[in-house]
Amino acid sequence: MERQGDEVHLDAEEASGGKTGMGVRYVLMLTLALIIVAFAALWLMGSGGPGQSGQAPASGVAPETSPS
Repeated sequence: MERQGDEVHLDAEEASGGKTGMGVRYVLMLTLALIIVAFAALWLMGSGGPGQSGQAPASGVAPETSPS
């Protein structure tokens, strides 16, 4: 930090309040990859909700069918 009259000049590290590093970048890339894997797994397995698997809903009530 240096003063020039009423002005204070800071370098990038002093202005940011810490060291500039790559740690945050790695954490963000890792969590993004984990989220993509989780969504891919959900997509491949299906949602498992009523009507998606062809089974009756958990309440035990069969879906209504229209007369043919």
